[in-house]
Amino acid sequence: MTEVKQNIADLIQKSEQPFPFSDKDWAETPEPVKNFVLFLLKKNAELEKRIEVLEKKLNKNSSNSSKPPSSDSPYKEKPKKNKKGKGKKKKRRKGHRQEMLEPTDVENIVPKACVCGNTHFDNTSPYYTHQVIELPEIEMEVTHFVLHKGACPCCGKLNKAVVPKEHRTGFGPRLSAMIAQMAGNMGDSRTIIQDFCSSVVGFHISLGAIQKVIDRASEAIKPHYENMR
Repeated sequence: MTEVKQNIADLIQKSEQPFPFSDKDWAETPEPVKNFVLFLLKKNAELEKRIEVLEKKLNKNSSNSSKPPSSDSPYKEKPKKNKKGKGKKKKRRKGHRQEMLEPTDVENIVPKACVCGNTHFDNTSPYYTHQVIELPEIEMEVTHFVLHKGACPCCGKLNKAVVPKEHRTGFGPRLSAMIAQMAGNMGDSRTIIQDFCSSVVGFHISLGAIQKVIDRASEAIKPHYENMR
């Protein structure tokens, strides 16, 4: 066995591994490759020693060495203390119940049948109220302002009625407030507002009309906004 092979065998033996090459393979291996393998094994052995030393240092603390407690790592998990009152049961939190609202309709429900077969109950009393909340069916309020025209009986001049100022926009204050709320506070796009009006409220509105409603709402609240600044 050559000196290089012996050195490699010694290093491998320390790592408790068998020599990985047959005599034939080793004899056919070029000398530079043999030397490089030896170099790598030596480096590996050195690194393993360094790791072993560092691990020993890392595991030292105030409880197993002369190091002060202030040198202990703050990230090391401290031993858990036995919790007192382990046998006590935790109190279950009560679930939140929906606020009871003023009802628009009340239905009294009596027992249908007893297990004995009886279906008639003379005296019953309420013991629980189950609340169901629902949106009312949306039905748009649509007002047609029919404008008339006529000749003045005194001078004969043709006169035409005009739309009242508060209704000239074509959209009422509640609908305008809803559109402004969706665009402002909720940050919905004009397209989403358009789809909502079509699918939920039940009427079509153009994107341009939506923008005009938003602009009017912005102008209306502008003085209040300026006062708050």
